[in-house]
Amino acid sequence: MSLSSLKPRGTRRLIYNSDPSNTTGHLSDPTQPEELRNVVRNYAREGSIDTLVQEVFAEAMTMFWRTEKCPYDIRPHHQRMVPMMDDGLMPIEVYIDECHKQGMEFFAGFRMNDRHGHHPEYFEKLSRETPEWILTDYKPSWSGAPPESHEFGCSVNYAIPEVRDWLLSIMREVAHRFDVDGIEFNFIRLAECFPKGKTAESHLIMTDFIRRVREMLDDAEKKKEGTGNRKLILGVRVPQQLAGCKQMGFDVPTWIEEGLVGYVAPSDFGYTDINERYEDFVSLAREHDCYIYPQIQAQLSYKSGLLMAPAQYRGAARNFYAAGADGLSTHNYFLIWQPTLTKGGGYHDYSGDDIQKFPDTYPTAMNDLKELKSPESIASGDRHYVFLPIWREGHGPSGIYVREEIVLSRKECGKRDDFRFRVCENFPAEPVLPLTDEGSRLVFFPLGMIEGDEIEVDINGTAIPSEHLSWKWPDDDQPPACSIALSSPPFVYGDNYLGAKLTESANGAEGDIKIERVECMVRALPASAGHVSVER
Repeated sequence: MSLSSLKPRGTRRLIYNSDPSNTTGHLSDPTQPEELRNVVRNYAREGSIDTLVQEVFAEAMTMFWRTEKCPYDIRPHHQRMVPMMDDGLMPIEVYIDECHKQGMEFFAGFRMNDRHGHHPEYFEKLSRETPEWILTDYKPSWSGAPPESHEFGCSVNYAIPEVRDWLLSIMREVAHRFDVDGIEFNFIRLAECFPKGKTAESHLIMTDFIRRVREMLDDAEKKKEGTGNRKLILGVRVPQQLAGCKQMGFDVPTWIEEGLVGYVAPSDFGYTDINERYEDFVSLAREHDCYIYPQIQAQLSYKSGLLMAPAQYRGAARNFYAAGADGLSTHNYFLIWQPTLTKGGGYHDYSGDDIQKFPDTYPTAMNDLKELKSPESIASGDRHYVFLPIWREGHGPSGIYVREEIVLSRKECGKRDDFRFRVCENFPAEPVLPLTDEGSRLVFFPLGMIEGDEIEVDINGTAIPSEHLSWKWPDDDQPPACSIALSSPPFVYGDNYLGAKLTESANGAEGDIKIERVECMVRALPASAGHVSVER
């Protein structure tokens, strides 16, 4: 499969994942059904969403509906929906009805092992009655989690058959009780479902559970009246590498080959990885009638604290479509319009006085999602590709993340190192000079480089002449920035390699020079300008 050779399939282009609390901070107390309908209308009108995944289960609690099988969410912003439920109306029913009126699918989302630690009372009860149900190997992921969540644990052990039976019973109730179009499993909140040291060997257990859920959904389809041949979809959000999935106990190839899942949304845990390759997911999925929706997330990396801008979403989406994606899926997109930290130290842990009202950017911030549904629309706007460390080496949801970086040792002058970056663009035949901050260019930032150091630069092994480079030295302690003019050759559509070697070390300089951040700006110009074309 060559990049850009595959077109998106089907009609579903944009899946919006709504986490349990991203819309609850502005609801009245008590909440009125019309408020929930307005939330859905905003998704449809402002974001042109095709499929809404409202997460309705996490941390052994339900949200937006109640059941006798587990507690309802104890947090204040979810308690404000209790009067509605006491009156006999479940909020999920309002969401489903309005989604269908707006021509949208509704999927009930399950966070498979979220361990923010919001539910210490229930896990304290489990620790007394069925301690084997709790995964005590893993601590809360949220820095503001109460001490009890550290003491008793806050996630369940899928190795225990009774745990799987309990979860299946909750999912069965959702599928049979409500007019959902499908169910989504969110394995990136979080990926640890088995005891430490036993995750990879537990894939048979999880695959058997997935089979049982698929059978349950098939049964629910048959029992629903007036639904015709509508098939209930099972979608999964999983780590972004197949090897990482297997390492966590998720045999995604088998899920796809057996027709157990209708779509896969691969992703990093919390950040958009513009550089990720999704071809292995795509090649599998296209053989077995499964769809691939890589995730775009609001943040760029654990280290930078940067939120994605529209041009960066376009860059990510263009790369994902080129790899054969059938559309996109969001995660934590709400951070775009509400990036404020709460007193607890985490994003939007609404409780009491911490509840924050949405600013003026909601819901219009969802407008940027509309153009991401079309590769042609993406190409008509600027693209900004940002490549920087998402995690420390070996971290991420599956623990196998490998970061791209160049390390130039002053003790080994002349030794070349390179940095892979994916940019699925058609570059001009000749470089556009002179280089300006407003023009298309590649930029890298060598940390530790000082005046007197000399670096040779190449792209894909072809040396870049000095007249095609532009160096800027800041007045403060920030690293210099080196811009490179774009042209093909040496740049190519897809994976490129920035090469560098230190040819002269400044007198008295110490420490390595590192390049861990690379950016590519591609300005949208009319095709007649001979610079960037819409299609490859």
